Amino acid sequence: MVLRLLILFLFITVSSQAQFWTENASSFPLTSTGLSKIHIVDDNVAWATGYDGVNPNLNVQRFSSTSDAGATWTAGNIDVGNSALGISNISGVSATTAYVAVYPTAAGQQGGVWQTTDTGANWTRQTGAAFNSAASFANIVHFFNANDGVAIGDPASGFWEIYVTTNGGASYTRMPSANIPAPVTNEVGYLAQYTYLGNNIWFTTSAGRVYHSADKGINWSVFQSPLSDFGGTALSGDITFSTASKGLIQDNSGNLFITQNAGATWNTVTISGTGFPYGGAIAYVPGSNRVVSTGGDTTFAGTSFSTDNGTTWTNVSTDQHVDVAFLDENTGYSGGFSTISTQDGVFVYSDSVLSTYDNLATQGFSIYPNPTTDFINVLSNNPIEKVAIYDLNGRLLMSPIKTGFINVSSLSTGAYLLKVSSNGTTNTQQLLKN
Repeated sequence: MVLRLLILFLFITVSSQAQFWTENASSFPLTSTGLSKIHIVDDNVAWATGYDGVNPNLNVQRFSSTSDAGATWTAGNIDVGNSALGISNISGVSATTAYVAVYPTAAGQQGGVWQTTDTGANWTRQTGAAFNSAASFANIVHFFNANDGVAIGDPASGFWEIYVTTNGGASYTRMPSANIPAPVTNEVGYLAQYTYLGNNIWFTTSAGRVYHSADKGINWSVFQSPLSDFGGTALSGDITFSTASKGLIQDNSGNLFITQNAGATWNTVTISGTGFPYGGAIAYVPGSNRVVSTGGDTTFAGTSFSTDNGTTWTNVSTDQHVDVAFLDENTGYSGGFSTISTQDGVFVYSDSVLSTYDNLATQGFSIYPNPTTDFINVLSNNPIEKVAIYDLNGRLLMSPIKTGFINVSSLSTGAYLLKVSSNGTTNTQQLLKN
């Protein structure tokens, strides 16, 4: 069943922007530092890396983390003993412990995996994830929990350099070539281009392929995606999964492709609605049909969301958003740019719109925001025929309304009954007016 979002674009752009995200300080000391490669540990803890938003080619070794659900962030340096080494991504397991994948930027350098156990004050190289050949290039480190982790690098010695640990990085084992489908000619991975869910992890390549492991990086399969390259100059893409089977690819033009079999086959998504995906980063709310897209390009910047696996989109922001990640329907972050160390740089999800859709399955429609102070939007599985608002004594106050966008600012503070007629039936929900 196709979900129809009956919302006015102007209101969403102006009003929901303030509701969907709250921008807090990333605490990076330099202006125009971007926050990216977000890893959410739990509903309180998240880590991210920083980069130079003016000249992204400049090497930056910085991180920022939160332990209070994004209200405050603490930034620091990632000191790996060589300021020329690049930081691929960061993966946290607690408020104090995190890992970074580190890559060489010049011949003769050695990257690998570094760990902090004191909230970034000190970083120690984990020698078990060797990455010590001339071809070694660490793209990804990911920890599924405090013990189980995987580090993924480009092919070295003829096969992908992938290490697995089961003891928090005290030791690593390189996965044999028999466990990993061989790379094609000149195929490489990309920095932090991966997604994960439970014991599953996927990473993408320069050949437009998607590698998948369902057992925390031990055994792998590979599938061709609709893209020819996930990180090219003209073509690039991002990937996200809602379940072990259902996932989306978004390319840099905002085109979408969906899989229902962990990436084995992909189909084009026909896009509709008052919004559109932005072609930058994309993230499912795990276990749902809800997905958020962001864009960081100044000519294609913003945030939009879909509640039906990318078919129907609603725009909520026109700010630059360079990354996006969601833990669940209540916890999500997006990267922005710092202005001063006490202002801006990280967007914290602060709306309820992504959790209102459960009512659609049982009652046929949903209201947001609810409670409200001025406007509401009514989302329905079917075209809305009429909306009526009653007080608790059954007196009709507003009707007939034939749109999903309603100004209720004239109502007094209190509880009301909102009735929606759609597809020949009428259903009722309570509306709270602040």
